[in-house]
Amino acid sequence: MSDTTLDAAAAIAEADAVANLHSLNAHYIRAFVESDTAWYREHLSDDFVCTLADGRRIDKDEFLERNAGGPGVLDVTYDEIDVRPLGDTALVHGVTHYTRDGSPASTRYTDVWHFRDGRWRAVAAQLTSVKAGD
Repeated sequence: MSDTTLDAAAAIAEADAVANLHSLNAHYIRAFVESDTAWYREHLSDDFVCTLADGRRIDKDEFLERNAGGPGVLDVTYDEIDVRPLGDTALVHGVTHYTRDGSPASTRYTDVWHFRDGRWRAVAAQLTSVKAGD
């Protein structure tokens, strides 16, 4: 195979990964809004960890428990999505916007995905509160 063919194949594989990760990101947020713990159970790795906006670190079981309790927010939207595949790992950055206790708020997130056993699984999430105007 020529270098050009290999470059084209790599570009196609990366484009497929980016499209797949954009879809997974959309489902991740939908699962949050709908308290869809079954989706998370299937798409989070067993060793998944999440660092909450207040700095606490929780594991998959606590994440699922919190999700089952409902989102606690309304009118969820998201934007600024940036998908960065890095081989069999990928970073997905974005911002969610919502209403909590009658006030608008936003959270910037970074999710780490790993391609294992033929599929992407989230292995970590980092949440950071965004101050108004940032």
